[in-house]
Amino acid sequence: MTVTDEGRAVVCHACGEPLAGVSAAHARRHGLSLVAYRERFGLNRKTSLIAPALAEMRRVEGQRRWVENAAVREGLAVGQALARSGALYELGAKAQPAGTRREQGRLAASREGASPALRADRERRSSAARERWTSAATGLGFASLEAYLAQRRAEGASAHRLRGELGCGGSSAERLLRAP
Repeated sequence: MTVTDEGRAVVCHACGEPLAGVSAAHARRHGLSLVAYRERFGLNRKTSLIAPALAEMRRVEGQRRWVENAAVREGLAVGQALARSGALYELGAKAQPAGTRREQGRLAASREGASPALRADRERRSSAARERWTSAATGLGFASLEAYLAQRRAEGASAHRLRGELGCGGSSAERLLRAP
């Protein structure tokens, strides 16, 4: 994106107009969606279409709301819990009309719809991670990862403790604790 006016505006690739941000409504004036706009002008899908000054103002305002408003923190905690559990993904998938590109993308990234190469890579990384965790568990004096997990479940250990002891991520630790 071309930035002008000391970071307060970006230039639309289609018409050259300086804007605070290329909105969906502005892109529609050119017959494009935001996705199509990015594709047409060779922008990464994560490229921000808003001016740096506006992005900074929104960041500061978000931080202020986080600090000053307990309801914001509580609402974000609910959203984070939904995201971690996978419920947010399911809600999003159900909200998409059948046959949409977005749904097709989700299917390709899902375990069922993944390509053989992607499934093989996931399996390889999963096996390597399990080996690391098993090594960490045996280093702590347990006969196996399963013995370690059984002991930690009996103790009511938190995922945070597993993260520290096994060196795994938070969602992996939670999955390990829940597994039978």
